Amino acid sequence: MDAITIITGQRTGAGHLFALLRNIEAVAARDGLFVDGHAGATATLDAAEAEARAEGRSLLVVKATSAMPRDMVERELLGRTGMRAVVVVRRLIDAYVSLAKATALNAFRDRDLTNVKVRLDPDHFTAWLEEQEDWYGRWQEWLLRRSFPVPILRYESHLSVPPEAVLRRFSSAAAQVGITVRVPAALPHPGLVKQDRETAAAFRVKNWPEFSKALVERDIEKRAFGYPI
Repeated sequence: MDAITIITGQRTGAGHLFALLRNIEAVAARDGLFVDGHAGATATLDAAEAEARAEGRSLLVVKATSAMPRDMVERELLGRTGMRAVVVVRRLIDAYVSLAKATALNAFRDRDLTNVKVRLDPDHFTAWLEEQEDWYGRWQEWLLRRSFPVPILRYESHLSVPPEAVLRRFSSAAAQVGITVRVPAALPHPGLVKQDRETAAAFRVKNWPEFSKALVERDIEKRAFGYPI
């Protein structure tokens, strides 16, 4: 069976992508496959593949986040025979603010957080930023070293768009790794609803002037408003 690992971090829009993949009959999208832990990952994947085959599906899509052990991701996911990879990223500052807001209220889905403002710690953000760059950079290097394609889906241009456009971009990314995915005409599953309609980070943060100044002083402002790879 064909399989794709979505390499991503938190609050990147990958959950929305997985929800939309339910529209494609051939795809078995297993977003929360490791929600109960990573022990026995091989058996978990084998069971997911068997279930997908029984359902008549031909493509298993799973997710690897920066919260997962790297040795497990390499050994059980990316090292699995026939596994391909697609990367999902979001501008780092926006992913961080989104994560801070969701964490503050323990509301990661289905709650409008537009009017919520959070106070950010520049030291914590700097450490988080470096962790994200290291996570993505490691897998980009790992894939390129093995001459694997590294298709990238960016939240702003590929996931925060109409559902049919999201799936067309995923189909294009899948084609880059040698898998054909046909987008259906009807999309009964609409995906996830945005929790935050405010697009500017400055209006979502209580202490933005001080935080922004700290980014400049640390010489990481450009990295903060960019992507990890």
